[in-house]
Amino acid sequence: MRRANGAQHPKRAIETAVRDAIARVQPWADRVARAGYVAKGLVFILVGALAVAAAAGLGGEATDPGGALLTVAHLPAGRVVLAFVGLGLVGHAVFRAALVLVGEPYTDQGPLRRMARRISNAFAFLVYLGMALAAGALAVGRSAHVSGDRNAEPRHLSARILVVPFGRPLLLALAAGILVAAAFQVVWAVGPNHVRERLRVEEMTERQCKTVIGVGRIAFATRAALLVACGYFVARAAIDRSPHEARGPAGALHAVWELPHGDLLLAAFAAGLIGFGAYSLLAAKWRRLFGT
Repeated sequence: MRRANGAQHPKRAIETAVRDAIARVQPWADRVARAGYVAKGLVFILVGALAVAAAAGLGGEATDPGGALLTVAHLPAGRVVLAFVGLGLVGHAVFRAALVLVGEPYTDQGPLRRMARRISNAFAFLVYLGMALAAGALAVGRSAHVSGDRNAEPRHLSARILVVPFGRPLLLALAAGILVAAAFQVVWAVGPNHVRERLRVEEMTERQCKTVIGVGRIAFATRAALLVACGYFVARAAIDRSPHEARGPAGALHAVWELPHGDLLLAAFAAGLIGFGAYSLLAAKWRRLFGT
């Protein structure tokens, strides 16, 4: 829709400019985005593999992507690997940022669903940009900038929120937001599945489609479970006014490990995390990008 003076609405103008910029750098934009999915997949497969080793008593660690990157940094040629992974994660973050600006044109979405997808992509942009910066810091030998305490950030954030006016309700609202995000993951895991809309189905067999969708359901269910655990610990931090109780994904996995039959539960989470990584690798091959 155009204004009376013939100028585009600013939002439409931004979308058009971004689409034009992407079109000018094709097919490189497509390659960068797919490389980002590969990097993301490899990181989560490593997170899952470390959890498997921990559950089996082989010396691994229940950790998150940041902890997995720290593990890579200690390997021979680990800094070289981290440099490539970091570049891939930058590519994934840029792809998510582009989707925030232009939306996901290959899906038939109502206004609420379009807004939800933009918010989801904005959050993903921040997460993967943070992972990329962590990988870059480790690649150049600045390991001091990547904390080994995987619960430090959620505890620090909780402490800062609790000291501001109405901090306790704000922290409870944050916990509620995490649980709402988990609910969306549950819907995607067990409800009507929209993954097919984002796949290049014209190039896939029906079996390939079903495989990607099935692995996707495992990935969504695993993310839902981790979000529920994180939301629970943030809520406890708010209710007890104790920021020390807040935990991130690594802390949530450690809490699962400490439960009765924790090794089996951790192994189940590990399998889900490997499934999440595999889903990203499948997306690198079959996902539609920028509407094509």
